[in-house]
Amino acid sequence: MTDPKNNPLLEKLRACVPGMNRRYLADFDISRISHRFTDVLVIGSGIAGLSAALAAAGNEELEVLVLAKSSLEESATRWAQGGIAAVMVAERTGDSLEAHMRDTIDVAAGIAEEENLRIMTTEGVERVRELVELGTNFDRNTEGELQLTREGAHSFPRILHRGDTTGQEIARALVEAALKKNNILCRPGTFAIDLLDREGSCIGALVANETGQLEAIWARQTILATGGIGRLYRETTNPSVATGDGLAMAFRAGARLMDLEFIQFHPTTLYLAGADRFLITEAIRGEGGVLRTQAGDAFMKRFHELADLAPRDVVSRSILEIMKETGENKVWLDLGAIAEDRIRERFPRILELSRSFGIDIIREPIPVRPSAHYSIGGVSTDPNGRTNVPGLLAAGEVACTGVHGANRLGSNSLLEGLVFGHRSGREAARAAAGLPRPEPFPLPKQDKDLSPEVVTNTSGGELDLDDLLSSLKSLLWYKVGVERNGRDLSSALEQLSTWTAYPLAADFRDVESWTLQNMLQTSWLVTYSALRRAESRGVHYRTDHPDRDDLNFSRHLAISRADF
Repeated sequence: MTDPKNNPLLEKLRACVPGMNRRYLADFDISRISHRFTDVLVIGSGIAGLSAALAAAGNEELEVLVLAKSSLEESATRWAQGGIAAVMVAERTGDSLEAHMRDTIDVAAGIAEEENLRIMTTEGVERVRELVELGTNFDRNTEGELQLTREGAHSFPRILHRGDTTGQEIARALVEAALKKNNILCRPGTFAIDLLDREGSCIGALVANETGQLEAIWARQTILATGGIGRLYRETTNPSVATGDGLAMAFRAGARLMDLEFIQFHPTTLYLAGADRFLITEAIRGEGGVLRTQAGDAFMKRFHELADLAPRDVVSRSILEIMKETGENKVWLDLGAIAEDRIRERFPRILELSRSFGIDIIREPIPVRPSAHYSIGGVSTDPNGRTNVPGLLAAGEVACTGVHGANRLGSNSLLEGLVFGHRSGREAARAAAGLPRPEPFPLPKQDKDLSPEVVTNTSGGELDLDDLLSSLKSLLWYKVGVERNGRDLSSALEQLSTWTAYPLAADFRDVESWTLQNMLQTSWLVTYSALRRAESRGVHYRTDHPDRDDLNFSRHLAISRADF
C-alpha cells in the first residue's frame, strides 16, 4: 500500500503554507479579558449541539452553556427540508434496521464504519421517539400514524417529515426544550474564536461575546457542534454560519481531522440568476418528480438503474454531464406526476418560495443544478464523541464518525447529529462530574497592548475581504467541486497557499476577518485532502483517476496540525 502523503508536490505545498502552525487567531492577554466558568460548554445550536446539551443537562448538578454564532435557531438543521431517516414502523412498511444499514453501506463506497452505523440506526429509533415526546410534530395520516416517504437509495419508505420544513420543526422543539431546562444557559450571537488548552487538553474556548468583547470561557468538557463548510463554495444550500469555524479551531488545537475530501453536492437546488440557491428536497423525486432536459427528455435512466432515485453523487454528476451535452447551465425538475393536492400538502414552502420567483411548480418545472450541501468528513471521533484532544468532543456535521463512509444516504445526517449529539453530551456530563473546575492558564503578556474592549474591524484598506471571499468561493466551486482532477487541485492549492500568506498570519480584531481566516485554512485542508486521494470514491470524483482504488485507498485519510 502506498502512502498518499509520500508525494513531492504535496510535501512542498505543505511545507510552505504560512500560518498553518499558528495556535491562536486572536492576540490576547489572558489577564485583561473577562472570565466565565461552566461545566459543559457546547459550541453550536443545531440538532447535534442541542441534543448534546439536553443529554448533558440530565445531570442537574452540572451547568451546560450553549453558544450560538447567530441566533439559536440558525443552523443547517433549520434549513433541512426532507426529513430524518429511522426505522419507526417496520411492521407496517417491511423495513428493518438491517435494511437501513445495508442501504447506508451500499452508498458508502466501502469505508463505512459499520459498528458506529449500527449504533446510529439502532439508537436512532429511541432518539426519534424522544423528539416526538419533546413535541416535534411529524406528519401523520388520518389514522394518526407517522407518514413516511422514500428518498434516493433508500429501499423502504423510512423518512419522517413535516411538510418540507422538517428541520425547522425539529429545531423549534429542541430550542424550546433547551430553554426550559434550568441548568442550560444559551448565549446567541457569540463567536468562538479558538479552543483553549493546557498541556494538550481542551479547557474551554476564547470567544467574542454578545457585546463584542473578548472572553475566556473555561469548561470541564467542551463539545464542538459547529456544523459544516458549505459557505466555502459559491453554490451552496447551507446557511451563512456554515463557514468551517469548528474544523479550523479543532485543527489549531491539535485535533485529528478525517475524510475532508468527501463533500456531498445536492443535485437539486433552485437555479435562478440573482436568487439564493434554495434547496429543492430529494423527497420531491421520492414522490414522483422527474429530472428532464430543456427539451423534456427524462435522462436519469441513462446513468443509473434507480433513475431519479439514484444516490446523490450519481445524480449530481449526471446533471453536470447533461449540462455539458446541452450547453445549458441547469436542468429541469418536473412535478407533473405528483397530484396537485399532494404538492400543496407536502411541499408548501417550496411552492411558496418558487412562486415568489414567478415559478408555479404545479404547472411548470423547476430550474435546478447541484450545490455544495454536506461535509462528510470532520473531526475524527469515537462513538461517544471523543476526539484525540482530551476534554474535547465533537458531534454533528463538524465531526466524522465514519458512518457515511464516502457518501451520505439522504436524511441520515439529522439522525447522526441526533444520536451522536446525545452520546457526546452524555459522555461530557460523565467526564465533567469527575473533574475539578479548570483554572485559567497563564500566558505570557502579548507584545501588543490589547485590552478587552469591543473588537472592531481593523483590516481597513490592508485587505479587501469581500474580494478575497468571492475569489475563494469561486476557486473551490470550479476546482474542488463535483468533479476534480489533479491539475486543478494542485493549482487551487498553490493559489490558496498564496492567498493565505498574509491573512492567516495577520492579527485581526473582528469576527468577519476571523471567519475569513477560518475559511482559508479549512479550504486549504479540504483541497490538500482531495489531492491526496488519487482515486474516485463516493462523492469524491477525480476525472484523472475515475476508478476506485481499493488497494491504496480503502481507508480513511487524516490530517492534523502535527503534520505541519
